[in-house]
Amino acid sequence: MTLSAATGSSPGDTRIARWPDGRTAAFQLQFDDNAPTQMERAIPELVRRGMAGTIYVNPANEPWKTREDLWLHPAPGIEYANHTYSHVGATSFAQLDDELTRCGEVIARCYPERPWPRLLSFGQPGGVPWTVTPEEVDRALVRHHLINRPPFKGYPFQFQGGLEEILALVDTALASGGMEYYVFHGVGGDWHSTPWEWFIALLDKLDAHRSEIWITDPVSCHQYETERDSASLAVRAGDGAFRISLSCPRDPRFYNLPLTLQTAAPPGWRQARVRQGAKTRLASVRDGWITYAAIPGGEEIAIGPEEF
Repeated sequence: MTLSAATGSSPGDTRIARWPDGRTAAFQLQFDDNAPTQMERAIPELVRRGMAGTIYVNPANEPWKTREDLWLHPAPGIEYANHTYSHVGATSFAQLDDELTRCGEVIARCYPERPWPRLLSFGQPGGVPWTVTPEEVDRALVRHHLINRPPFKGYPFQFQGGLEEILALVDTALASGGMEYYVFHGVGGDWHSTPWEWFIALLDKLDAHRSEIWITDPVSCHQYETERDSASLAVRAGDGAFRISLSCPRDPRFYNLPLTLQTAAPPGWRQARVRQGAKTRLASVRDGWITYAAIPGGEEIAIGPEEF
């Protein structure tokens, strides 16, 4: 079957996909307080399925101290986020700054191969004194390169409708094309626990929609959305190929996540060769579009026929 440019588009027309790989929606699995059941049960299950998870850590708490040898070596796909060092709250800017600094230093030790400073997600600890002003919080987040997560939502504080209400988050994400998330504390045990069977059911539903949902972490999601919404494209055609410049005004030290681009293919193309710098790959043409990843602010992207 001969494939041609998508209806209403001309060959070379290029757009940035809403989510990586052209997926429909995004979903985040978040875990607070590095509870023991997260290490013992939830993380191994996420790793087994190849799913991303984000742990909002308090390195001064007992669950961290008793299993520090394990927490210091994050499993594949597991990200740590700043939940303050000791989960005692903050009644002054100085205390907040110290709590964020000490937690960040521990997280940096856990990923020695990564540059520092870098963006981290932040989740405000609950149930403790918090009298710092919103302006002081904003100042501290900027100082520590922290991205505030959306408001907490997790059982038993929300979702009194139980499992079906939690599973509906996946449907909401798919229907809206946006991002949804769920926050765990204990998983099948510990405090504020989400039942293990519910955890498995949520993962099963996400697995069933794996081709449609980007299961990601808060920082990657923030990076993609920020780059996507601020990037600009320029396309040149000639010599049977397209050359695309992709730029982004954000600081590349913190915003360097590849964006997914989609370029309308000329009639007859079944595959395209995509080059950016030293990297080259073959991309299939689906529904008239060539879908590929590119680094914003990097070298020019060249797209040609597969023999290009």
